[in-house]
Parts: sequence; structure tokens; C-alpha cells
Amino acid sequence: MNKPFLKHYVLLAMLALQTMSLPALQSSTESTPSESIHPMLPIKKDGKYYYNEQDKHVHIDLSRALAFLTRKLPKLWYNKIKSLFSREKSPDTVNAIDFLQPTQTVPGIGSIEPKIIWIGHATFLIQINGFNILTDPVFGDVKVGPLSLSKRGMPAGVKMEDLPPIHAIVLSHNHSDHMDTTALTTLNETYKPLVFAPKGNKKTLMSMGFDKKRIITRTWWEQVVLTPNDGEPIAISCLPAYHWSIRFSLGSYRTSLWSSWMISSKDTNIYFAGDTAYGPHFKQIAQAFPNIDIALMPIGPTDEGENKHKESHVDALEAVDAFIDLNAHCFIPMHYGTFFAGKSTIEIPVRRLIAYWEEKDALRDKQLLIARCGEQYALAK
Repeated sequence: MNKPFLKHYVLLAMLALQTMSLPALQSSTESTPSESIHPMLPIKKDGKYYYNEQDKHVHIDLSRALAFLTRKLPKLWYNKIKSLFSREKSPDTVNAIDFLQPTQTVPGIGSIEPKIIWIGHATFLIQINGFNILTDPVFGDVKVGPLSLSKRGMPAGVKMEDLPPIHAIVLSHNHSDHMDTTALTTLNETYKPLVFAPKGNKKTLMSMGFDKKRIITRTWWEQVVLTPNDGEPIAISCLPAYHWSIRFSLGSYRTSLWSSWMISSKDTNIYFAGDTAYGPHFKQIAQAFPNIDIALMPIGPTDEGENKHKESHVDALEAVDAFIDLNAHCFIPMHYGTFFAGKSTIEIPVRRLIAYWEEKDALRDKQLLIARCGEQYALAK
């Protein structure tokens, strides 16, 4: 096993797992953090999670929500109904960039070397050491509130029916564009995978039909090591992120944790940032994992000028700064181009990412891979 798994302050949780969809698994190992190192841990007050003591941002403006329900929502429904009877063809929302169009690549089954496919938004298929892992699976439109849908503008790079057997799902948080009920219910019924999620999400996943024995919830710096009898161990580490949570009701605000994740096997580390604002956690993660091969980083929404979403999301520029903090080798952008909400979701993020990347001398020996949706990429070591 790679030494970084056991170094510094990564907490290894003991877990013996054996499932029908996975090879036989042996017990994991456990380690404790160094006394001289103090990793940042989430703060929980009155049943709610916070990134740190300074995390006091209120993400929900009740006055704006009320205005939306009383004024904007009726107009939106009127326009939607009107469009059903209109003979005029609606204009394209955004002219999609060529490389975002899904290819016809279908992932192979039983891939041993690390391979990655961007399916769209924050959904990746990661094939490593014989395991097939999905991150934040979303394959269609998503419910963004009790009464509304976010329409998918770019089709999934791989259709759900074309997936190989899925052994594990890794979830960053409970927002519906990352924890999609339709996708998760179907995947559970089809493959019975393990599902990894931050603390506080077990009841939600059980309501989707997941067996509680297959739900593994962890807090930051806890790591589960899956050990196949005939293969190398795979470590899945829950790591910090700077975000928030809510699930269709005000009462659920901040009651579940959010996280990023590291997927590791042999000498390979793949970092999945989930949704996150910029913060000191990136440098701490680099201390714990000094050799990160690939960082899957969100870059949208990104507008011109100052980041308007800085309490929840990195923009393209901050994502590059975070990548430098991580000292990773390859940057693959995500969280853009899938749900078209204007230029801030596709045109601006990629353009600003490329321009800012080219300005940074520290990145001359690094790789920027703007993945074509649906195409399979093998990790070059």
C-alpha cells in the first residue's frame, strides 16, 4: 500500500466488507494522525455543519424565495405552457463547444489500469484495479426544488444502460444535481453497489432503497480500505470541502455534511473535489497526499470579474489556484457545460480556465485535460 495512505493525519476506519457485486474483501487497516498535526474538521452546532468558525454565510434568502413563489414561478409556468402550443422553434440556449459533445465510446468491463470517463456535470466513471466507481451520478434532468426541474442541455456521455457493473458510488453532498434520486434508485436496483457519502446522508439513501449495510458514511479524514482477495487495496478517503447542504426543505439546511474524496490504489491517487469554495483545505489535502495524479475540479458557474458564488463554488481561476495548492499533476475540469443556465455554465468557464492556466509558470510541467464528454482516458504514469 502507498505510504501516504498511512502518513500524516488520514484516519483509517476499520471495515470488513463483502458484497455480491464486489470481490471478497478483507479487513482494512487503521492509523491515527500525528499529534503535531491538527487537521481541519467540520464544526457541528445545534445539529448543523459548518466548514469552520468563520462559515456564517446564509445560502437561503427567504424574501427572495417568497418573491420567486409569488411572482416569478407563475410566469415561468405560463411561459412553459404557452411554449407547448407555440409553432415557433425556440432558439438554442448556448452554442455548445465541439469537444463537449458526447462520443460513442462505451467503457470496457474489467478495466485494471486507471481509466476515467467524464459523463457530464460532476459524474465520472473511474475504473481502477478492477473496480468501477461512479461519482455524483446524474444522467438526465434533475429536480432542483419541490416544483421545478433543471433541464439537461448536454446528453450523458455514457447512457446508464451502457455502464459496466458498478461496484461503488461516491457522493459529495445532497444537492439534487449531485445526489439524484432517479439515477441512484436505478443504479441501486441494477447493481446493488456500495455507496459512500458524508455523514448525515444515510436516511436519505435508505429512502431510495439502499440497504443500510451498503451505505458507508464518513466525516473528513476518515478512510475506508477495500481489500480484494486477488487484487491491490483501494482506499476511499473522505476529505474536506467548503460548501453546504439542503434537501428540498428548509429543515434540512446544513444537517448533513459535504466533502471531497480521494480514490487511491497502488501508487495512484485520484482526487474528486465535489462542490467547493476556495479554502485552506486544499493545502492540507496536499500534505496528506503528496502525490496526486489527477484532480477532478469544478469550474462553473464562472462569470466575468469577481466570483459571485465564492461562498459555495470556486470559479475557473480559483480552481486553478486550488490545483496549485494540491500540487496535483493533471487537471480535469467538471461542473460545467451540462445544465445550461447561460454563458456562465459553459463558454466563460472554459475560456477563463485556459487563459489563466497559460499565465501560470508553476503549471508548465502540469497537464490540463479538457475531457471530451463520453471519451475514455487512461492514466499515463
